Amino acid sequence: MEHGTTEPFTRATPPASARDITDAIATGSFDEQIPLLIDAINARNTVIARLRYEQARERIVLNGRVRISDSATPQYIRGLVGEVHGFEGDRVVVCLGSPVGKFKSGHIECPPELLEPVEG
Repeated sequence: MEHGTTEPFTRATPPASARDITDAIATGSFDEQIPLLIDAINARNTVIARLRYEQARERIVLNGRVRISDSATPQYIRGLVGEVHGFEGDRVVVCLGSPVGKFKSGHIECPPELLEPVEG
């Protein structure tokens, strides 16, 4: 890079491949640094989870129609479509229109990551 020019921010280049790092951890090369590595991984995992939540939450609108993803539990709610009736903390309240299994009111509270907007 020329002196005085700037480049957009990019992720830091990993010092080695993930395989090299995990192999070194498995063979004990980082035993003294395990707590530091655990803290760094947990902190990064928290950031990634929050970003996923925020991205998913931006797609969900009040009174919009949503489909429950195929990774939701219990399995019998997977693929169901409902309407967003509100937000409770980090969860979305979805009205399915009729009772389903243990959801006697027809309302389900779930994380936005399990919802996909439906057109129409």
